[in-house]
Amino acid sequence: MKKTAIGLILLMVLAAISVNAEENSKIKAEKMIGLCERAQAKLDYILDKIENNEAEELFREAGEELDKAKKLYNEEEYDGAIESCLEAMHKFRESAVLIREEAGGKIKDMIEGQIERMESYISRIKEIAENEEIIALLDNAESHLEKARMYLENGEAIKAESEVRKAANILKNLREQWKSRYGEKIKQRLEKLNETAKKRIQFYEQALDKLREEGYDVQDLERDLNEIKNDLNNVNSLINEGKYKEALPKIRELYREMQEFQEKLRGIRNES
Repeated sequence: MKKTAIGLILLMVLAAISVNAEENSKIKAEKMIGLCERAQAKLDYILDKIENNEAEELFREAGEELDKAKKLYNEEEYDGAIESCLEAMHKFRESAVLIREEAGGKIKDMIEGQIERMESYISRIKEIAENEEIIALLDNAESHLEKARMYLENGEAIKAESEVRKAANILKNLREQWKSRYGEKIKQRLEKLNETAKKRIQFYEQALDKLREEGYDVQDLERDLNEIKNDLNNVNSLINEGKYKEALPKIRELYREMQEFQEKLRGIRNES
C-alpha cells in the first residue's frame, strides 16, 4: 500500500513537471515570437528607406523562419517554435548588422564631407583675414576638425561629429560677428548716400524754381523729381527697418535717376 501510494505520488509529480515544462515552453515561445515580430517591424521600416540586397535577403529568410515558428506554435510544437524563433532572430540580427555597417559608411562619408567643406572655407577666409582675433578663431576651428579626422579614422563617429559641431559653432559665431560689422558699415554708407541725395534734391528744387521764373516748361521735370523723392522715401523706409542689403541697390538706382535728371536740366539750358 505504501509503495503504491509513493508510486502514485511520483506519477503526479512527474505529470506536474511535464505540465510546467510545457507551460514554460509555451510562454517562452510566445515571448520569442513577440520579440521576432518587433524586430521584423523595425527592420521592415528601415529597409523600406534604403537599398541593401543582402540585408533584404536575410530579412526575407528570417520572415520565413518566423512564419514557421508561428505555425509550430499553433500546432502546440513549442520547442520547435522556439528553435525557429532563434533562427529567425539570428537572421534578423545579421540583417541589422549589414544595415548598421552601411549606415556607418554613409555617416563617415557625410562627416568627411563636412570636414572638407569647413577646411576649404577656413582656408579661403585665412587668405583675406588680417585681424588676429579672427585668425585665432579659425585656428581653433581647425584644431577641432583635426580631432574630428582622428576620431573618424578610429571609427569613433559620434566623437568626430561632436568635434565638427564645435568647429561649426565657432564659424557660425564668426559669421555673425562679420554680419554685424558688415551691416554697420553698410548702414554708415547708406546714411552718407542718403544725406547727399537729400542735398541734391534740394538743389534740383531750387533749379526748377529758377527755370519757372525764367518761363521754362518744367512739368516733365517736376514729375521726374517727384519719382526721385518717392524712391528716396522708399530707401529711407528700408534703412529704418534695418534692411540695409535691400536698400543699397535701391539707392544706387536712385543715383542713376538723379544723374539722368541732372542731364535733363542741362539739356533745357542748352536748348535755349
